[in-house]
Amino acid sequence: MISVINDNDVVYKALAMLAIEKTLLTIGKSTYDKVIDMLYKNYHCYLSDCFEHPEYLSEILKKLYGNSHIEIIKSINRKLEEFSYKEPMERFLEIISQ
Repeated sequence: MISVINDNDVVYKALAMLAIEKTLLTIGKSTYDKVIDMLYKNYHCYLSDCFEHPEYLSEILKKLYGNSHIEIIKSINRKLEEFSYKEPMERFLEIISQ
């Protein structure tokens, strides 16, 4: 049972990472590069760590884009909407939306 839970977490993490990556790259490669750079400089982490620490992504988007970060978060939410009822994804989406 535990390996199933861990496997699901890996899938949710991958889905979240892809949604973040696709959203940022849709805005522009420079946006993606800025976020990746700040994740590492500020928190010594990578995009793949954002599922466990969505607050890092949220803070960086707020710093870089002010109120416009809301549209970026909405885009990520739309991409993950069908998984939002599952606990790990629900937590991730709730924290990045704060």
